[in-house]
Amino acid sequence: MQKRADKRHKCEASVIYNCFNKDKTFNATMLNCGEGGMYFESDSFFKEGTNILFKLKTCSFDTSAPEPCSGLRSVSLAQVRWWKEMSSEDASRFGIGVKYY
Repeated sequence: MQKRADKRHKCEASVIYNCFNKDKTFNATMLNCGEGGMYFESDSFFKEGTNILFKLKTCSFDTSAPEPCSGLRSVSLAQVRWWKEMSSEDASRFGIGVKYY
């Protein structure tokens, strides 16, 4: 069952993020975004409800899509809504869903 209020668009973007008001940053790869939020994967995660600040570094998207950039933000404050650990033999990796403020 889909819980999102807005449509998501595929993209691949390099982002950096940090817990709001903290200095340590983390690298991540955004895989989809929409007007209300985004999904990214990273080696680090924060608990549900944590406020994060993220910044877009680079981005590529499907230019054949009718709205390829809808919901893409270059800098934004967001709240972690959920996360999941992804299986990997080499290292821990996490999928993270956030909602924009």
